[in-house]
This record gives sequence, structure tokens and C-alpha cells, in this order.
Amino acid sequence: MRTFDEQAIVSIAPNANAVSNGRKLSSGNNFVKRMKSADDSLYFGECKGSGKSNYNVSIDFEKEGEPVFRCSCPSRQFPCKHAIGLMFEMKDGKSFETAEIPQDILDKREKIEAREKKKAEKEIEKEQNPEKPKKTSAASKAAKTKKIKKQIEGLDLLKDVMGQITGSGVAACDDIAFDKKYDELAKQLGDYYLPGVQIIFKRFLKYLRTDKDLIELENTKQKDSEYYTEEFLFNLVVKELTKLRYIEKRARDYLNKKLESDDTNPDDNILYEALGGVWKLEELGETGLKKENVSIVELSFMSEYDDVKAEYIDKGYWIDFDTGDINYTANYCPLKAKKYIQRDDSFFGKKFIDKLYFYPANDGENRRIRYESSKDEDLDISDIKKIKSFAKKNISEFLKPAKNILKATLSDNAYGVLFEFAKIGTNGSDVVAEDKEGKQILLRAMTKDKTAMSSMFGLPNVNYLKNQVLFGLAHYDSRLKQICVEPRSIITDDKILRLAY
Repeated sequence: MRTFDEQAIVSIAPNANAVSNGRKLSSGNNFVKRMKSADDSLYFGECKGSGKSNYNVSIDFEKEGEPVFRCSCPSRQFPCKHAIGLMFEMKDGKSFETAEIPQDILDKREKIEAREKKKAEKEIEKEQNPEKPKKTSAASKAAKTKKIKKQIEGLDLLKDVMGQITGSGVAACDDIAFDKKYDELAKQLGDYYLPGVQIIFKRFLKYLRTDKDLIELENTKQKDSEYYTEEFLFNLVVKELTKLRYIEKRARDYLNKKLESDDTNPDDNILYEALGGVWKLEELGETGLKKENVSIVELSFMSEYDDVKAEYIDKGYWIDFDTGDINYTANYCPLKAKKYIQRDDSFFGKKFIDKLYFYPANDGENRRIRYESSKDEDLDISDIKKIKSFAKKNISEFLKPAKNILKATLSDNAYGVLFEFAKIGTNGSDVVAEDKEGKQILLRAMTKDKTAMSSMFGLPNVNYLKNQVLFGLAHYDSRLKQICVEPRSIITDDKILRLAY
């Protein structure tokens, strides 16, 4: 009879939690059937699970030294806790009844054998008839070159207009801001294959044209004058103008170098997307921006409406179980297509993803991620503890990198942070989080939506505001001229408390 020792099980298991959970299944007598084949090549059984039916779990030793683990449970861990539990059953020398190999296992063996045979045949054929590297067609390359040259023309046009605006001063633009030529430029930028720049320019015009009457109207509606002041809007105007100047200068050099190098394909430069480039998943994969077999958990979800782009944005912040990195998903739904596009929503479990794709970003930033499919599973307490283990121990640990990231010109002024706090409370009229070293950071909403802020003090247990972990979005408040954090979730020892979703 085959067996495993403790060290072998630990080395095979994906993580320590899987070992612990597998051991509990075995010691808790959760296996209702234990069987093995007459030729000793297959060990299999049934294990009690959370559903009505038992899970069918097996370890296939047909290929010596390369056991194959299978289980009917939804987990994407390989091996799962049930397979590890079966290994512990073997380790402890429990009795296994001899039985016939199930037909589904025999079918799977045949498929593996056929696949390996086909792969071997392809390798032989490849050696005998090596393929020539694929080349971009001349027509496709010419079209991409033409597009880049057109983009440079658009940047030249933008440069002239920016020169006029900055020459007269932003504060003196009230009379010219409504001139038709600026609206015409906003339309033309799309014709020059610059949709990303077009959106920034439209946002710049929107803030520039927000007059005092509208400020007073919004203050009356929102009862919140801090978000509708002339100084606040002026800061927004300057921010968008700075982005335009940055892109106009850097993108021209970027595009000219692409022409000089004769490489017109997408690359990992963030300017590609800033200009309006749209990535395909296979392009991200070809650029090396992907990771296989990833487990992620959503810490926060929000849905916003962008009136400049006329679209909804569903945004989720996720933590990577392997690295602790915090990234985000973004689902864009144009208003006109609202009836036809599936919107995202809050997700409260754990996702196992075969291939996770990343968008280019500056070092240290939260990166946008995408995937095609996932297997989902409920969170358990060990998962929550692992999330907490990734938290920064104090405010200083994340404050410096947050400053560097938020000051980047193309930053969207949101940086997800996870940190331990000693207490959350008020300091005069301010709400602050304080770490164990006594350092404080202001907790403040990024927009006029204060749902998350108000939810904190409506939690059913006051202990949730003491000695826990906070996930929030660090952002630079131009009114206060300091970095603040908008709280999104509080992570306790056994749950993730969403303050808004």
C-alpha cells in the first residue's frame, strides 16, 4: 500500500492552510469511503462537504512520480484540502477497500494519453519542419504607422491650443473658454486617434466652464460647500491642464521613437493607454503582463458615473493571496449600452483564476487586472487572517510610497492601502485613524459621497474601531494640501466589514 509522510504532504500542498484543513478532515472522520485499485495505481474515496452530496476525491499514480489529484469540489487549489485529507488518511495507515477504477477516471486517463501523444507528434513535426516567425503584415504595419503619424499631428494641434491657454493664464480664460474652436478641438482629437487625450481635454473644459451660479446651485443641492468652491474647481482645472501638457510633451517623443524603431505594436509604456490605446487580453499576455494560478479576494467595490465620458464605472479592489499586492478591476458601461452590458457587483468570496492579466502601470501603483473566467469559493477564517498578515504595521509604512504614487502626473489620485490601526475616532471635527505608535491620518471622503464615512460609526460593535485592519483609498486633498484616506472596509479576525458596496 502506498503512503505519504508529513514532509511530502507539506511540500505538495499549495499553502499551510490547506495542510491544516486537510488534516482536520482526516482527524474529523470526514471520509465516508476509502478505496484503492487492485494494481495500486489509484486511491480514491468520498469526503463529506458543505453540500448535500459527498465530494469524490482521488489520487492517480498511473504516471509514477507524478501523482494527479482530482476532486469534485469547486476549489481551484491543487491539490485541494480534500485531496490533502486523503493523503493524511494514507499516511495514518487507514484501511482502503479494493475496488474497480471508476469509468470517469479511465476516460480521463485515455484523454491524457491521447493529448500527450498528439503533443509528442507535434514536437516531432516541429523539429522536422520548423516554422518561420510570424511577421506583421505589410498592410497592417502601414496602417499602424499612419495612425502614429496622425496622432503626432493631433499632439501638434493640442500644443498650439495649450500654448494659447497657458499664455493668457487659466484665470483669464473665462471669455475664451466658450469659444467654438475649443469644442471643435475636443471633437478633432478623436479624429486624430487620441480618445484618451480627448477625454482629458473635455474634462478640462468642463471644470473651466463651471461658473459661480452652478457652484451655488450645487451647494444648495448637496449641502456641502467644501466640494464646490472656486479654489477646488481651479485646482481641478490645473490638474487636467498639467496632464495635457505632460502627455503632449512625453507622447510625442514616445511616438517618434516607435517610428524610428519600426515597432508599431502595443508596449508596456503607460502612454499607450493614456493616448487612448485599448488592450486585448492576448496583447497583454504577449507583453508578459500576466500571472497564472492566482487567488484574489475583493476588499472593496464601488460604482460611479462619469458624466464626461457618459459611462458607469464598476471598480473593485482586490488583494493577491500570494503577494499581498492590491490591484483593481474596472468594468466600463456606456450609458447608451446600459441595457446590453452586464454590470459588476460586490463579491464576497475568493476567486481562483487560471490566467490573470495586468495593465501597464508605474512602479508601486495599484494595477488594473482582467481575467476571462474564475472558480469561486467561500472565505474562511484562515483566509481572513492571511489578508490581515499583509497589512502595514503602521501609517508611516504606506505614507511615503503613497506620496510618490499620488504625485505622479497621470495618477487617478487613488491608492489602495491596507494597514493596522489602534483606534478610529474624532479629533475635533475631523475623523482620524491612529496607529500603535500614535501617528494619525485623516479619514476623509474623496467625493461628495460620504456613505463609507458615515457607515463607520454605525457599526454594531464599537470594538470594530479598535485594533483592527483598515482598507482604504489614500488620496491627496488639494483643499487641505495633505494625504487623506477614504475608508472602505474594516478587516477583523473573522470578517471583512464593507463600509460601502
